[in-house]
Amino acid sequence: MDWKIIDFNKIPGEKPFNTYFDALSRYKFNQIITYNKDIFFLLGSDGAENPDNENSIIYRSLDFGKTFHKTTLGKGKISEGYFTGKNLFVVLEDRNYVDGLSQISSSLFISKDFGETWLEIGGFDESVSRINFYSEKIGIASFFKEVKYGEGKEEYRYTIDGGKTWITFEINNEDFDPSTNCMFRTNSVIWFISDNSLISYNLITKELKTERKLPVPQGMKADVIDKDGKTGNPISFFGYDDNDEKGEMYYILEDKHVAINNGFGYVYGNFMYKFIEGKPYSSYMWSENLGKTWQIENMEDFFPDPIPIGYSQDGYIYMIVAMFKGSEEERGTRLVIGHPKK
Repeated sequence: MDWKIIDFNKIPGEKPFNTYFDALSRYKFNQIITYNKDIFFLLGSDGAENPDNENSIIYRSLDFGKTFHKTTLGKGKISEGYFTGKNLFVVLEDRNYVDGLSQISSSLFISKDFGETWLEIGGFDESVSRINFYSEKIGIASFFKEVKYGEGKEEYRYTIDGGKTWITFEINNEDFDPSTNCMFRTNSVIWFISDNSLISYNLITKELKTERKLPVPQGMKADVIDKDGKTGNPISFFGYDDNDEKGEMYYILEDKHVAINNGFGYVYGNFMYKFIEGKPYSSYMWSENLGKTWQIENMEDFFPDPIPIGYSQDGYIYMIVAMFKGSEEERGTRLVIGHPKK
C-alpha cells in the first residue's frame, strides 16, 4: 500500500488539544464521506475538546488532502451525510435540556458547491438518520422521536421537495432497513431484499410487491442489497448463516454470479476492498479481479480507528489512526489515505 499521512498540527489555524495531544484529537468525527479520491469530507464535532458544549465541524479537502477548509453549522454534531450527484446533504443534531429534560433537535442542510456554501432546508424536534437521496428533491430517512432518553418512536418518511416536507410511510417487513438493505430503483420505487426475494415498494402508491425470487444457491441466503460504486448496478450478497466469508455476489440486472471467498466489501468496477479490524494489527484486503485473487496487508505502523472509515474509487481508504513508530514528531493521531500500489 501507498500511504499518505496528514498531520493536522500543520494545518494553518489548528492547535494541539490541551497543549499536548495532536490537533486531530480535538474532534469526534462520525463519518468520512467521499465524492471521489480527491474530494472528501470529515463530518462530526469538537466534542472531544468540548463534550458539554460541542460545535459541529465539517472539514473538507478538494485536492487529496493537500489543503483543508473547516466550517461549522452551529451547536451540536454532524451525525451523517449523503452525496447524490454533487449535492451533499448533512444532518446537524443537537441535544438540549429544557426544564431538566433532554430533547433532541435536528436540521438538514445541503451544499451544492462541495461545502463552499450551505443552505438549511428544515428543522425537526427529532433525530434524523439513514438519509438516502435519489436526487436533489427525492429521498427517504428515518425519524426518531425521543420520549425519554434513548426511548421513543421510529418511523420512515420520504420527501419530494428536497427535504422541506416529509411524508410518513410504513413497510410491513422486518427486513427493510434503508442503511444496509435498501436502494432507489426509480424516483418513486425502492428495492430491498427479504426472504431471498427482491421486493419493491412504491412510495406514492404504497404498493409492496415481490419482483422475483432470487437464484440463491442451496444453503445460502440473500442478505443486503448494494450497488457498484462505479456503475451503480444493484448487487446482492448471497452468504451462509455460519460463514460470512464465503458466498456470492449477484448482479441483479445482469443475472451474474461472482464467487467470493473473503466476504463482501466495497465494490468499484472490478475492484473489491475491505478493512479488517484485528489484534494486534488490523489489515486491508483488496482484489482487482472481483475476488478471484486477493492481496492483504497488515497495518503495522499505526492503529486505525474502525469508525469512521471512508472509501473511494480503485481501493482508496481514509482513516483516523494512532501512529506509534518513528520520532516523537512523527507519532500521534493522524489522518491517513491508503491506496494499493500500482
